[in-house]
Amino acid sequence: MRTFIIKANEAHTRADFKLSDLPGTSGRIDVLCRFLNSAFLLSHGFRKNVRVWLLLYGPPDPPKAIRFEGPELKVRLNPDERSTAKLIMKALKMGEGLREPGKEVEVYPGLYISNRTFEDVIRLTLKNSTLYYLHEEGKPVKDVQFSGNVAFVLGDHKGLDAEDEAFLDGIAERVSVGEKSYLASHVVAYTNILLDSLPSPP
Repeated sequence: MRTFIIKANEAHTRADFKLSDLPGTSGRIDVLCRFLNSAFLLSHGFRKNVRVWLLLYGPPDPPKAIRFEGPELKVRLNPDERSTAKLIMKALKMGEGLREPGKEVEVYPGLYISNRTFEDVIRLTLKNSTLYYLHEEGKPVKDVQFSGNVAFVLGDHKGLDAEDEAFLDGIAERVSVGEKSYLASHVVAYTNILLDSLPSPP
């Protein structure tokens, strides 16, 4: 299983944004839509061996953790951002009454929402996956020997803050797809393609 975790620092945690203006009204949920599509979609197919955590930390009620579970997912992901944003909006509406941090609500089969924090999700992921932090200054990803279940953490257009990075120190190896700062959706697409090329992909 491949897990991708992205922390979105400004993404709205209530369905109060406009689908017609995602960049301007949602705290850049459009970035998350492109990230999801790059994680799951193939030209004529869908990756079942992928799990994605969207960790939303924007106003007005952070945090919200939305989990897409590839093997279980029944809703259709389409290449357009609007339909993907509708799924996120539906999840946020379902999560409005959540109070317990560890409790998940099933929005659709394979799509869940909770109040889990960044740290909660990382600890949960570490139970069955080797963790990597995608960062420009990390070890070249092509030189890493991947095996078993792997999980990748990255930030949105704002990146992870110093506190998040300090938390990851010692539990996640820093790996890089290049010295430049690339779009999160491009990074996950490149990582998927690299893993696909391995003799026994995770």
